Amino acid sequence: MSFEIQPMSRADWQACRRDALTDPECSPWLRALLETCTDPKNASWVRLATRWAVDRVTGDYLVRLPSLMGGDLADQFCGRVGERLYGLRGLGVGDPKVFFTGGSSPQAESSAEVQIVLSAAFAVHGSYAEDIGRDPIRQPVFVPGPPAATSEPGARARPRGVSGAVWTS
Repeated sequence: MSFEIQPMSRADWQACRRDALTDPECSPWLRALLETCTDPKNASWVRLATRWAVDRVTGDYLVRLPSLMGGDLADQFCGRVGERLYGLRGLGVGDPKVFFTGGSSPQAESSAEVQIVLSAAFAVHGSYAEDIGRDPIRQPVFVPGPPAATSEPGARARPRGVSGAVWTS
């Protein structure tokens, strides 16, 4: 693995979207978010990352995703390992604990390999693909996500005694 920080263009964002469309196991949440990132009419309000960690030999990469209105305040990333695309979130901003989200967890037999590749990418990328000094996420700790995180980001467990539709912020 040889990850490097590279400039990220609109064409690179389009390639991420294509990866999401060609990965049959990619979560609907991640596909929708990448669609938002690549739609030109959103360019004035969606701040996209301009750098990413990419291994040009394997095609693996890690890029910071924008936090959109109404979402929880946390670091969000898109990582490609092999032919699969994964959505990842931090437990909070700058927290080294990250989890797979949006239903994009790796299969048990490939989990260790995926975590090794993504750890190498995080070591180079950190939170923002730039040197911001001490950046704990450069040494990520993969943890199970909160119960609501296994489906869609932003969804929360219902408070005790509340029934009906999914509780969201």
